[in-house]
Amino acid sequence: MHARVVLLWVVGLLTIVPYGTYHLLFHARPDEYALLVTLVLFWIFGFWGVVGPLLAAANVRRVMRAIEAAQSRGRLVEALRSADTREAAIDLIASENRIPRFLARRVYRLLASRLSAAGESLRGEGPDGLDESGAITPDVHSAYGSKSIDAR
Repeated sequence: MHARVVLLWVVGLLTIVPYGTYHLLFHARPDEYALLVTLVLFWIFGFWGVVGPLLAAANVRRVMRAIEAAQSRGRLVEALRSADTREAAIDLIASENRIPRFLARRVYRLLASRLSAAGESLRGEGPDGLDESGAITPDVHSAYGSKSIDAR
């Protein structure tokens, strides 16, 4: 879908902008000036301000539908590990923290590696990272960055 939108913008950039500018400079009546100037400037500068959030909303909707449609744990894990989910998470990190996407990708990779390390350290133990005696395993402390976890 993103490729089609980019193609639409490029086609508009190569057709609407030159034709609008030509018409504005040589054939337009004074009552058409505002419309033509707005059209050309919007296509160059405003298109992505309108289309970008719509694409992001469509991406989030696609991810949410995949999560809702997952009827087994395997499909849910598959939906959460998909490229669409990764891109939606990266977009969310970038927009919420006002950082560039390349930094958001790096943050996502670091977060995913920490979460996978935490998941691997919890696999051999009982529920909630406790071993058979009820004591907290050392890996749980390092995975969550905390040294004061109550074992209850």
